[in-house]
Amino acid sequence: MINISKVLLGLLLLSMLAFPGVASPVTNGLVASYNGNITDNVLLDESGNHNNGYLINATQGMLLSTGANYVSFSGSNSQANILNNANTNITSEISIEFIGSINEFSSYGAIVSKYSDEEGTGWYLSCRSDPSLKKIVFGLYDSDGVLHHFRSDIPLVAGQVYDIVATYDGNIAHVYVNGVDSSTDNSPIWAASMSGNNYNTSIAYAENGLNYLNCNMLAFRLYDRALTSSEVQQNYQNDRWRYVPELPSDIVDLKKKAYGDGGLPRYMGSHAMSQSGSGVSVVDSNMSSLGSVSTPYYQDNGSEETNYVLSDFLISGVKWKNYYAPGSSASLSFSGNNRNRLEDINLTNNSLHLLNSVTYTADSLVRKDAVPVTGNAFQFYGDGLNTISEDTVQAYTDNGEIQSDCILDSSGAAIYNYYQNRTSGTTRSNSVELSLFSPQLTPMPCPSGYFGSLSFAIHADAQDPDSLKTMMYGTNDVNNSTYGTKGYIGHGLICTWAAFAASSGGGVGFDNASFKSVLDDMQEEGFEIIPHNVIGSAGEGNPTRETTGYYLPLYSSSYSSKNWIDHGLNGGNRNTGLKSLGLDKNSPQYYIGDLMREYGFQYAWAYQDVPVRNGLSTSRIQSLGLPYDVVWTNTNFTWDNGTPMYEWTSTWAPDKTALDYFNKETLQTMVNSYGVCFWHDYTAQNDATFEDYYFTKGNPYSINETYDNLLLNISEQNAAGRIWNPTVSQYIDYWRAACNVECKCTGQDTYTLINHNSDPVPGYAMRVTGSYTVKIDGNDLTTKKNGNDTVFWMDLSPGTHLLTLARI
Repeated sequence: MINISKVLLGLLLLSMLAFPGVASPVTNGLVASYNGNITDNVLLDESGNHNNGYLINATQGMLLSTGANYVSFSGSNSQANILNNANTNITSEISIEFIGSINEFSSYGAIVSKYSDEEGTGWYLSCRSDPSLKKIVFGLYDSDGVLHHFRSDIPLVAGQVYDIVATYDGNIAHVYVNGVDSSTDNSPIWAASMSGNNYNTSIAYAENGLNYLNCNMLAFRLYDRALTSSEVQQNYQNDRWRYVPELPSDIVDLKKKAYGDGGLPRYMGSHAMSQSGSGVSVVDSNMSSLGSVSTPYYQDNGSEETNYVLSDFLISGVKWKNYYAPGSSASLSFSGNNRNRLEDINLTNNSLHLLNSVTYTADSLVRKDAVPVTGNAFQFYGDGLNTISEDTVQAYTDNGEIQSDCILDSSGAAIYNYYQNRTSGTTRSNSVELSLFSPQLTPMPCPSGYFGSLSFAIHADAQDPDSLKTMMYGTNDVNNSTYGTKGYIGHGLICTWAAFAASSGGGVGFDNASFKSVLDDMQEEGFEIIPHNVIGSAGEGNPTRETTGYYLPLYSSSYSSKNWIDHGLNGGNRNTGLKSLGLDKNSPQYYIGDLMREYGFQYAWAYQDVPVRNGLSTSRIQSLGLPYDVVWTNTNFTWDNGTPMYEWTSTWAPDKTALDYFNKETLQTMVNSYGVCFWHDYTAQNDATFEDYYFTKGNPYSINETYDNLLLNISEQNAAGRIWNPTVSQYIDYWRAACNVECKCTGQDTYTLINHNSDPVPGYAMRVTGSYTVKIDGNDLTTKKNGNDTVFWMDLSPGTHLLTLARI
């Protein structure tokens, strides 16, 4: 039997011979150069310039996979210092190369630096200070004391070895990771000379302005010129032997006998997970990264982002070294300010499943709470609190920066609270699944194969029977030959339409028989009729609880209204508006929370708009699932029984500018990118504000042809299955139901869908990148393509279902 220990020793020695014919490292301009060897607590300079590195609390280590030595810096009073001199005090061109691993990302953790934030001099290479973005930052002060910095767009994994190079030629900066220029499409042009200083050059620490870093260094080089991309590649290829175990064929044969076809023993299977620091990583059989769960972080109102502190962990299962086979599980406990966090992680044959929960031990105003998860394919379950950027998901239990609330104070100023109020004992949870060998399925933002959604949210201001008829049917003249062929109803569209219950100077109400007759017809066509408060003359002190309580039953009995749009809050008016005093239990004259619950109201406009100049879609984030910046539950505003209300925001264009933004082309762009738009407007407003914009007055009134053509286009795209046209409440109803569907990867291209609702979800839709046929419980589903995506949908009954993909 082959002696395995001898085989492993042979692997370590021979790995350094794995790259024959590769050119030596670049020496032109070399100022200092170290390998990972420690000699009497010193890093000996191999450049010939005698710029040795003097170590403090650093230790020697060796990569077992290659036999390469490294220097380990603990992240606490641990560093290497290169004494300042004329050679190291570089003020022209520069290149910094660090080969090693960042074991724990820390705020402003210095990889290499010669920097003083206090003096405004020098340069630094660090990891990203924001714990949600694990990337490299290169910065320097120019000779005028101006700080320039650039962030690489390549995400890093804790504990993984990288060859990192930063260059600056006096004009343009570059950051390379493993020979790849991460700034190719966005090279920063600084065009300034560097500043010098008298500080030492430090590895894993900065003497002034940055922090210690927990890292391992296999090699380091400093140049007084900017390396070219080919020279960077030359160094990268030369040093790969240090951390990439590529071996001759005879050694590979011996390796297979010991390990199987990859780096993991055969009995471990095709992948494994390991726990390091505050996170968990997954590798394949060749020890290449498949994904990771990183250190969680939180931020309270008025505080900085802070990493949780790991307090305990337990990992169990079939083990080899620090790796655990499929079927293993891990439990990590964390502590933070007024909170405890628990992460339960399970590795299956197909995926890594993370369930995280946060329990508050005291009342907290939470800005955000999340854990970064990195990989190639994700599933999730919950209300969509997961943003995705490249291959990293921020799995939030809270994100008050997006789900903010707005109130108007007595001066009329909008006060935005970028937090959610969490009381002691509250537990928030979220789950994310990293599919390891199957494609990502993404819930569509709308059902039944529609690509995008457009809901009209029309406010009631200054509308009357004539303007209302004109917008519904194209004209107010029932005898006109075009009556009923244009407008919303003429084109088969529906809206969320606000109306006043009582006529006043602000507009006509239900007491106008002609006006209410049109509203009744609109409801028959599928329109949602809702309050805009209850009277058009809403203002200071009006309406009161008594007035609102009198009219609310009319909305309930006539139109089954369950949505609400505030009105009359300009200037800070105190009335029953929800963003005024309507939900303030300490204002009995205006509080209406109990009345709204009594009459079945569930949703309310958040009194927030996103500007249309940035696009039609109300959602402005890239979410892993359903858009959570369009609809959310706000714990700062609750009904009388303490239940959080659902709020929604909208897209708005300044008066008489909407048609500059909404057109066939912009709609196409929104739909192709799966956008969702709640369009806040005043199309039936019959006063000088919108005069001759959406319709022209005369005998008869006529709808604006440009706007009507836009409605026609929306109708055609709706008929073609591209644009969904629900009311706002219909959209939120679907959103809530779809958020309660769970998806798990349970085999190669096989998934389990669990509808946790008590009722079916009609038209539940998902998408997958690539061309596939899809089955649910063995039955073929209808599919359609949008670019490279396959969209599919189903009427999903309650319970568990088997979904399978087959690549075409």
